[in-house]
Amino acid sequence: MHTDTGSPTTADASPPEATQDRNAFMRLIGAMQVPAATGRARIHLPHLREDLLNQLPAAHGGVLMTLLDAVMSRAAGALPEAPSQTAVTVEMSSRFHRPGQGELYADGWVVQASRSLCSCAAQITDAQGTLVATAQGTFKYWLKPTELEKK
Repeated sequence: MHTDTGSPTTADASPPEATQDRNAFMRLIGAMQVPAATGRARIHLPHLREDLLNQLPAAHGGVLMTLLDAVMSRAAGALPEAPSQTAVTVEMSSRFHRPGQGELYADGWVVQASRSLCSCAAQITDAQGTLVATAQGTFKYWLKPTELEKK
């Protein structure tokens, strides 16, 4: 399957038209899916509400990890040859480089994929393109119908 070792460039920092997210939790935090290239995914969090902040105040680590996890899972499902559009997390490692403030952009891409597992990487940048956090993870393609697919 698809292999990619490159991260997104800062040239694609401004998001195209965002859409309301299909996932209720992502809607709860105010995140929106943004169109991205094949095998990639992009999520935009336009506003960090007070209830999403830590004591600094900056984005709570759980918010950053949520964005990283979701964008990698979606990148896995965005491959044309993916056996499913849904990929669940097997393991994930994240690094926080600096406090996330203001608008945040999460970009995820596939590093390597097989028929059942997919290795992905992701990064979060702020509106100025400054790196906030990075992650890598392994995702398993979910082959059973999900609640969204049953509707």
